[in-house]
Amino acid sequence: MKRLQAFKFQLRPGGQQECEMRRFAGACRFVFNRALALQNENHEAGNKYIPYGKMASWLVEWKNAT
Repeated sequence: MKRLQAFKFQLRPGGQQECEMRRFAGACRFVFNRALALQNENHEAGNKYIPYGKMASWLVEWKNAT
């Protein structure tokens, strides 16, 4: 007989860890929002989808620009 088992964990980061986690989440949000805006502009202009490889190459430029 098979048994389903699950574990529940709770993160309790300290001051520095919480700061780093918030910073990382903010960076992810920035990249996602910027990529989504570019895709929407591209779609409204009647162009095709921008592939992942092309967007990934822009990450370095975005990082250096901020």
